[in-house]
Amino acid sequence: MLECVRRASTVVRASTKTRQNLKGRSGDFLLVLLFVLLCVRSSTSSGISLGAHLVCARVHGLTEKQRAMCRTSPAAIAAVGDGLKMAYSECRVQLGGYRWNCSGVGDGNHFGHVMPLATREAAFTYAITSAGVTHALSSACTRGDLPACGCTTNRRRSSSPDQFHWGGCGEAAYGARFARRFLDARELEADARSLMNLHNNRVGRKVSEMVKDLVRRECKCHGVSGSCALKTCWRALPPFHAVAKALRDKYSKAKMVAPHPPPATHAPNTHLVIRRARQNAAIGRQPRKSELVYLAASPSYCEPDTVSGSLGTHGRHCNRTSRGEDGCETLCCGRGYNTVRNVEETKCRCKFHWCCRVTCDTCIQVQEVHVCK
Repeated sequence: MLECVRRASTVVRASTKTRQNLKGRSGDFLLVLLFVLLCVRSSTSSGISLGAHLVCARVHGLTEKQRAMCRTSPAAIAAVGDGLKMAYSECRVQLGGYRWNCSGVGDGNHFGHVMPLATREAAFTYAITSAGVTHALSSACTRGDLPACGCTTNRRRSSSPDQFHWGGCGEAAYGARFARRFLDARELEADARSLMNLHNNRVGRKVSEMVKDLVRRECKCHGVSGSCALKTCWRALPPFHAVAKALRDKYSKAKMVAPHPPPATHAPNTHLVIRRARQNAAIGRQPRKSELVYLAASPSYCEPDTVSGSLGTHGRHCNRTSRGEDGCETLCCGRGYNTVRNVEETKCRCKFHWCCRVTCDTCIQVQEVHVCK
């Protein structure tokens, strides 16, 4: 454990200068990742408590509330790390054919991506991050991995002939509560960006909670030689992919909003209102709790731009026959594309001859790949 803490502390110090160079808003989850990877997975329960106290005390950038949660809930923080990694992976899956395809989000050691512009893409990133953390915490709770979820003692034997023990917990709402406390604790400023982030965090949690109605029972057999004389069953949440897909649909329908009262009045912002598409003027309606919101128009993402986090679309593969986001006309931004033919020889129609010889034909496959200029 002491070696674990020393390793974590070394990386924390090395990452301080890097974090100081980052601009924009983001939960500083790099240090949470270090804690997860270096301490939680390979420690005893007493060692986890010691490691959490020492490592969390050296973390720079966490709020005091997050620091306290890091120390007192190491198992939940481990689930937070799992949820973030799951969210970043699904972000790339859902937006893989778009100009902005989540490239760079969650790469390397930066566990918590900086989104300096308050765009539609930032809204999606915050929402899917919040949903991923909520889903991972709820899943860990249903498995009985989180003592703090308060229902690990809720185990009973079925009265049916097919005997089984209930394991874990059905309190999926615990994930949303912990995710709200931990992620929302970063938003200390009472400004428009904080209102936007808090709103999108809530959307992500709500979408993740919606799938709790689809909870299914999973069981594991126990017994001599796998006889299944006794089963342990638990309530399992559906795959996170369904949550991410629902958020992608909301991403395409996200609303541009403005703070109210307007900044010109010098009054504290209290809520967000939707802007008109043409006049760019705020109207009275507040966004629904199910709608993603953003403050600034997105750049084209056609060219590399460090300010917006764009890597450009040069060299991206496109679909020549598609008229959607992944089509060559849209993805290549009108620059055109090159067609590359890949010729591959493979063995096919193989036959076995007695005895003992195999003969195969050689098949040639030609595959065309279209690459943005």
